[in-house]
Amino acid sequence: MPDDWGFFERLTESKEQMRILVNCAWKKETPPSGLNRLLSITINLYSVRSRQKKKAAMIAELEKLEQHLEEAVLAGGEAFYAGRINTPKRLEYYYYIAEDAGLEPLENMIRGHQDYRLQYYAKPDPQWEFYRFMLPDALEELFIHNAQMVYALLNRGDDIRQPRNVYHWLLFRDSDDRKLMRMKLEGMGYRIEEGKSGEPEPDYPYPLVISRFEDVRLETVNGRVDELYRVLGGGGGKYDGWGSVMKQPALYRLRQWAKKRLGIQRLSGRTKG
Repeated sequence: MPDDWGFFERLTESKEQMRILVNCAWKKETPPSGLNRLLSITINLYSVRSRQKKKAAMIAELEKLEQHLEEAVLAGGEAFYAGRINTPKRLEYYYYIAEDAGLEPLENMIRGHQDYRLQYYAKPDPQWEFYRFMLPDALEELFIHNAQMVYALLNRGDDIRQPRNVYHWLLFRDSDDRKLMRMKLEGMGYRIEEGKSGEPEPDYPYPLVISRFEDVRLETVNGRVDELYRVLGGGGGKYDGWGSVMKQPALYRLRQWAKKRLGIQRLSGRTKG
């Protein structure tokens, strides 16, 4: 089964912030019966921060270490990499392994990297209960989509710090719910976009489009979606996504124009030859 990775943030009951990266491939499927043990490997992040003061260098070091961990786990037998949880103090990796999987390669790897203060444990989890804990709920599914959209904008050269009109699409079961929510959202500072229409669904035939003038950094978008999701929860509505125009810096646009222009000239030169 192909991987299906999702990234989102979650607060625990004790208000600890977790950044979760989870492989959702088995979200709707029965987990494989052979992989019935949960393997957890924890890195103390203080040990890494003490050596790497720059964030980029720290990330590169952790990525290299993660590769070594995966190689060691797979050397012991078949394994499913379920994902990882990142907190301010630690980084935890989670695998599902077979009952008879060997842990000697992992233990050897840990002994060879004592500076990281690595710890591990393995315990039975035949129903994949911890995996279900890691999976996103409905709101966290929206956060995953937000991250994908923001990363797509970044990859296309968008300056996500620049404010712009950010549009949000909402759907309602009946017109009265939409009317009441419209008045509430106007009072909260949202602009009603009269000239834009959403795509109704059979159970939600009444769309509403609203907007705010702000940036599209991930923390901004997640905060806005979280607010709208909770407001709609008690008003018969459904959140249906967001969008915005791109804001590319002038230098990026100039470079793209020059790159395109150079490509045309080269093509022209080959044609003449």
